[in-house]
Formats: sequence, structure tokens, C-alpha cells
Amino acid sequence: MTTDSTPRISDLPPLKLALLARKLESKLALALSEPIAIIGMGLRFPGGADTPEAFWELLREGRDAIAPIPSSRWDVDEYYDPTPGAPGKMYTRHGAFVRGVEDFDPQFFGISPREAARMDPHQRLLLEVTWEALERAGLSATDLKGSSTGVFVGMMNEDFSHLMTDATQIDLHTASGSGLSVAAGRLAYSLGLQGPTMAVDAACSSSLVTVHLACQSLRTRECDLALAGGISLILSPLTSVVNCAMRMLSVKGRCSTFDASADGFVRGEGCGMLALKRLSDAVADRDPILALLRGSATNHSGQSSGLTVPNGNALAKVMRAALKSGGVEPEQVGYLEAHGTGTAIGDPIEMEALGRVFGPAHSREDPVVVGSVKTNIGHTEGAAGVAGIIKVVLALQHEEIPAHLNLETPNPNIRWDALPVVVPRERRRWARGSKRRIAGVTAFGFNGTNAHVLIEEAPLVEATPADVASTRQLLLLSARSAPALQDLARRYVEHFSTEAAHRPSFPDVCFTANTGRVAFPHRVAVMASSDEEARQRLTGFVQGEETPGVWAGSGRQRPRLAFLFGGWEQDWQGWGRRLFESEPVFREAVLRCEVALGRPLVPALFLARGAASRAPAPGHSLPGMYAVQCGLVHLWRAWGVAPSAVVGVGAGEYAAACAAGVLSWEEGMKLVATLGEQLERAAPGSELTIERPEHLSELLQRFPEVCLLGLDGEGNGVLSGARAAIEAVQAELLQQGSRARLRDTPHAITTTAWSAAREAVAAAARSKVHERPRVPWLSVLTGKGVESPGAESWRGPSGTPVQWVAALDALAGQGVDGYLDVGPGAGWTALGKRVRPTSERSWFPSLRAPDDDRTALLESLAGLVASGAEVAWSEFYRDQPHDKVVLPTSCFQRSRYWFDRPATPAAKPDVPGEDLEALAGKLDLLEQLTDEQVRALLEGQKTRG
Repeated sequence: MTTDSTPRISDLPPLKLALLARKLESKLALALSEPIAIIGMGLRFPGGADTPEAFWELLREGRDAIAPIPSSRWDVDEYYDPTPGAPGKMYTRHGAFVRGVEDFDPQFFGISPREAARMDPHQRLLLEVTWEALERAGLSATDLKGSSTGVFVGMMNEDFSHLMTDATQIDLHTASGSGLSVAAGRLAYSLGLQGPTMAVDAACSSSLVTVHLACQSLRTRECDLALAGGISLILSPLTSVVNCAMRMLSVKGRCSTFDASADGFVRGEGCGMLALKRLSDAVADRDPILALLRGSATNHSGQSSGLTVPNGNALAKVMRAALKSGGVEPEQVGYLEAHGTGTAIGDPIEMEALGRVFGPAHSREDPVVVGSVKTNIGHTEGAAGVAGIIKVVLALQHEEIPAHLNLETPNPNIRWDALPVVVPRERRRWARGSKRRIAGVTAFGFNGTNAHVLIEEAPLVEATPADVASTRQLLLLSARSAPALQDLARRYVEHFSTEAAHRPSFPDVCFTANTGRVAFPHRVAVMASSDEEARQRLTGFVQGEETPGVWAGSGRQRPRLAFLFGGWEQDWQGWGRRLFESEPVFREAVLRCEVALGRPLVPALFLARGAASRAPAPGHSLPGMYAVQCGLVHLWRAWGVAPSAVVGVGAGEYAAACAAGVLSWEEGMKLVATLGEQLERAAPGSELTIERPEHLSELLQRFPEVCLLGLDGEGNGVLSGARAAIEAVQAELLQQGSRARLRDTPHAITTTAWSAAREAVAAAARSKVHERPRVPWLSVLTGKGVESPGAESWRGPSGTPVQWVAALDALAGQGVDGYLDVGPGAGWTALGKRVRPTSERSWFPSLRAPDDDRTALLESLAGLVASGAEVAWSEFYRDQPHDKVVLPTSCFQRSRYWFDRPATPAAKPDVPGEDLEALAGKLDLLEQLTDEQVRALLEGQKTRG
């Protein structure tokens, strides 16, 4: 029996259940109409359009990317015959081609060269373009592994299988290297995605249908991120031969959509992928919102005059359905990206349908603008819809509609006088204003599938104000190989050289580069205060110069770090003050230490520089240094930097033990407090700061009452004792040519005093539970690990010579290859570089000066991450809001990977005339057409693509 007073749904009477359903229905309807944000785009289109920026330049300049068929695809002369209808021939020599489809970077995706040569280039190009879409969205593929991200790929051609004509060359990679379904599956597999994954063949509407399906999947919360788009490559002559048999292709080799001279389309290649999120999630995640998908719909033409002939009524119906799904009125739509293949039948039918839907809401004074990207890049078939979407997104971003090419004499079969439409023959301003800009994109396939998608301008989102408290930033770039890293650095130099007005804020650049990219082995980390400084430093890196503020490395595994804890800092106040103010993790750890201490600590610890300071009494200085070290350990761990071994000297032993998990930090603070209280009982005397404490063993044996307290921030030893003994030591050192600075102190800690204090600590420690170290904890007194810690671990006279070199050797024996100096100053770092000069770049201080404690942290973090450390960037940027921005993408190091066919007649077959109908039937071109329709087609009437 449940005690919950809330009634179960199964207990509700039918009437209440119906009322509840009505309420839930309204909420569901709201969720199902949420706009979808386009947050990233990747593409390859003809004319060298490998990025959205390059594609926009092509569109803005009004370039026609159609060109002769490259000889690398097939022997054009063998298949060319200018006579339409010639069996097994094509009457065109033109197309629009993507460059470099035979090249690939298999190493980048963890694919073997042999498998790469057997992979359909469709799959290979999809991998590259999708990766770029994710990076331009500021999303790291590492963070997506295991997520429910959806993959929706539109693809209709299987040209690669036409090349596989020699059965003897079939191997274990053949099946996974080809096939429509594998194209989507390969993406999900390579990225480790576990959401809905499908390849869609809806002919020329394939990619628009995938966007529609992705939107549905997001709105029903089947996935939280979706990758949607399409691809089409022209690898074999066979499909073009079939198209020519159908008289679908342009004889003149130009796509003249809506023109009287339109005589068919020109085949084009392309690939476009979109990264999509629900708008609410994109805003919350501060993603770069490029545009919104407001509504979408798909349908089929049903029974019409032929399977491959457009149905105007069905087209109008799908447009109205998309408007309804997005809550958009026809008058709100200002631009329509038409399917517009340039066919004698398709163009008039499409224009009549859009006029029927949008015409009544517009006028000649307020016309709807209509264009088609096919006049620039040809008909990209399976990628046609996404090409139109990307064109619209770019037009919205640049507030300009590109010119529609090849329109000289409007098609007389279109009733232009009855349509309030304008086809732009030159660039047309499309500025953001009080009225929201919305566009529609249409696609329909020869299989009868229609699709329409509505796109709205991105909402104006207030930019996150730059963090003025910390101007120095860390920028990490990484790549799979050293040449790729050089190329990426050049891209960033170019990015930082653009006009300042067009550049995002430098903190946002660093945030996106650090959090939104996979950290590859070859790395360069840059410390800079502005993008101009970053540009200068990256330029030095590219030119091979030793440049301050630049750390480069090729660590293939994260370094094994030793955390080193110092024991004494005479000028102990003020260290970590800015970290206490700006880093919540550091602040929380210090405050926990203060609570454990049982008395105020923070006010004296973080006195501003120049303020009246307390004398360095051990009862205050030791807990203060311990608290700072505790805060630093917690901060480094939060950032993903953890020790593989620890060692401490003097009071730093306590922090080292806690970092190893021997004691809790609270228990450690109580022991340090006991130590400090005992040491405050010492009589007045002197302290001596000396160079090279690693060479003091023999000297200290002759002055047994002189105590080595530890290291100061410069790697010097700090000795303490009665004034007479200290002066004697100073005299000897000066005689040897060593510098030694003496100062008086109210608490001269002799060996006897230190031993008595440690006895008191050992007594207090008997009530504490000591755990076995979770990482090796080394003693500087023995140079060995402490295996079974307990109260007795805190005994031992300070006069015992410190085994500096032995401790470092023991750390190396633990596999340590990096040393992180935890605490005020950089004592261990200075000493370590003297003892181990060959490991200079392996020493990383945490704090160098009280007034600029974050700089040293960032410099050490830069060195660590360049050496292979993995940083928890989400924690690094915690409580620091930043916007994701569009940045240069990874550089692929491509080589030729191609399936070379044997030189046999089977490699380049003519297609006998009697087989054309059978082949076309397989491609769903002639299916269900009447004899009259076939004759009409053969007489020159064109269907759509």
C-alpha cells in the first residue's frame, strides 16, 4: 500500500483522465513545435567550397562551378556521344565536382590504409564533413561518446559499387566499405554515438527528409543532438548514362532554372551536414546558433501523371503542412529556395505550387524572392536539400540573397504575371529588421517524395561579457601529427588576422578551442592576453622560433606527475589571495582548513600586499601554508591533474601525506596546528637562507642543533637555530663563496625544538586513523616510500640529512616524468632544475609571486597540457560563462586511397541499348510510366531530377 497521496493515472475515472489528457496534449504540442537550432555546419561543394565561408564567397560572387568532367573519374571520350539516345553513351561532358574525393586521412579516424582503399568515398567524406560540423558547433567528439546523438544521412547513389567489378578483389572490407546503411552506421561507430541512426534514400529529397526526421527525433527527445544531411558523389558513368537515356541532363551543360532555355539539369557533387539541437538546449549551452528550423513536412505525390513527374497539388500540400508545423504564416516567408532543377516540366509545376501557397499573402510591392543554388553547383541529388538549407543560413547571416544565375529569358510556361515573385538576377539585400526573416526550402525526388523546411533567422542572444578579472588566457591547439598541427596553427594565425570587428572575443576563442575539440597528441599551448598576442606567438611557433608563452609537445600519454610540497616560506602572507577570490574550489578547500583549525586563518593569510603583517610565527605560518597547499591540490585535481607520487619536506610532509590519502585534510590541519603551537615555544634566535641545500649534509652533521626547516620559494634552504650557531654556519658558507642571508626570528627552531614538536605531533596522531597511501608517499629523510604510515611516521629528528637526490631518484623509479611544485613560491622547481638540469621543462610551479598567482598556474597548466595531460576543462571554466564561437577546424593530412580497377572490359562497360530499360528500372526511373510518357520523354520532354 502506497502512502503517496497523489492518485495514480490508472485510478482516475475516464472523465478526469480525458481532462488530464487534454492538458498534457497542449504541453506536448508545445514541445513538438519547439524550434530546432542549427549550431554547426560542415560541407564540401563544387568550386572549391570546402567551408561555409568559401561556399558563401562562391554564392556572393555569382560563380558557376560547373566544369568538364575530370579525367580522373572516367574516360569521358569513351562514353561521350553528342547524339541524344546513343546506346550506352552520354551527351554531356559537364558536371560540378568536389575536389579531392580520392584523398583521405585514415589515421585521423583510426582506419587502416587497406580499409580506407575499400571504403566508399561517400563514407570518407561524411566522416570529414561531420567532424567539421561538430567542431564548428564547439562540440568535442570525445564528449559525445556513448551519447544518444542521432545520425540521419541522405544518400541515393551507390556509384562505388559500380567500380567493384572484379570479384577477385573483394575482401573483408568490401561489405563495410559500401552500402547506404553503412554510411550512417560508420559515422555513429566512428564517433561512438548510440542514438537513432539511419540512411535515407528518398532520391533527390533525401537530405531534406533527413533534416525533417532529425527535427522529429529531437522534439520527441529521442536524442539531444542530431547530425543530419546528405551526400552525393559521381564516381561512375552509369548513372549519367541512364540520365541521358531519360533526356534529363542539360545538353548545353548549364543549369538554367526558370529560364526559357532550360533543357535539364547538370549533375553535381556535394556533402552537407548540420549539427542540430533543441533551441532551449542550445541557448542553455551557449552554442553558436546559426539559424532555426521552424517547421518541416514530407509527403508523397501519390498517383499523378507519372511516378517521376511532380504533383503540384502534393507540393502545395507539403508546403502548407510545414507552415502549420512551425506556426508560420505565408506572409512571413520572404525567400524560397526552390528545388529548381531546370527541367521543362519540373520548373513550371514547382513555381505554380509555391505561387498557390505563398502568392495570396504577397504582392508585387512585397514579393517573395525565389532562387535555386543549382544554378551555382548543379543538382547535388542526395545532398540537394541540405545545400539549399546551408545557402539560406548563409544568406540570413550575411543579410544578403545571392544572385540566381543563368536567367536571361524567363520560362514562358510559368505564369509570371500571376505570381508575386522575384527571381534575383543580382545580389539582393536581406537585412535583419523588425520583421523576422523566414525562408522555405523545397525538395522533391523522382520517387515522388516531397519535403519542405522552414528556416528562421537566429535569435539575437546577448553575448556573455568578457572576464575582465583575468586577462591572460590559455589557448590549446592539437592535431594527430606534427604537420597537421603546423597547418592548424597557420589557420589560427589567419583567423586572428581578420578584421577585429568580425572576430569573437579572445576568451570565447580560448574557451571554445579548449572545450570543443578533441585533445590530440601533438599540441601547442599559448598564453596570451589578446588575439593579437596569440597571433604573434603562433606565428613564431609556425616559423620554428623559440617563443615566450608557447609550449609545444607530442605527448602520446599523460605525464606521471609527482606533487612536491615545500616546508617553509618566510614571506608567507598574501599567497593565493587572488585564487581565493576567483576559484571556488580553492576557496572551499581553504575554508575547510580554517574550520578544522578552529580559529580565524583567512584574514591573516590573505592580507593584501603592503598591509601590516603578522610576524612569521609558526602557529600562523604553518597552518597558512598548509591551507594554501590544500587549496592548490584540490584545484589541480578539479582541473584533472592528479599526482602519481608525492613528497614533502619539513611541514610539507603533512600536505604530502594528505594528498596521498593517508589522512584527511582536516586531520592533517590539526597535526600541523599542533606542530606550529609547539614550535612557537622556541626561544629567539636566527634563521639563515642558504643556496644549494642539497650540499649541506656534512655541514649539518657538525652543527647538530641547527635545523633545516625546508625550502623557500627560490629553492634555497632555510636553517634555524641559536644565533651563535647560525653565525658560525654563515661564516663557513661565506668562506666557501656561498651566499647566506641571516635574519633574527622570535622563534629559533633548533633540532631539539623540532624533535620535541614532532613528539607532540606523534602523540596527537595516535588517535588518527592512517590509511595506506593511494599513491606512493616518499620520505625525503630516507629517499624511500612510506609503506605503513602511522603515528611513528611523524617522529624523527630534523638533523637527519635530507636525501634530496635520493628522493628524486626514487620518484624517477616510480615512473615520474613531471614534477608539480605545490605551494608558495617555486622552491622544489628551482632545486630540481639544479639537481636535474636535463629535465628543465618537466618542472611546473603552482605559485611564483603573491601578486600574480594565476599566471604561474596557467603557465604550468600550459606546459602540462602540451606534455599530454588531460584537463577537465568543464571544471577549469566553472562559474566562468563563455559563448561557443566558430573557429578553424582540424586539418586532415590526406593521401590518395582509391580502389583501382583492373584494366578489363568489365571496368568500363558500354551499356547495350536493350539493357537500358532494365538498368533504368533498377534505378526507379521508368517504373510505372506509360508508353506515351516514355515517348514524350524520349522526344525531349524532361522530368525533374
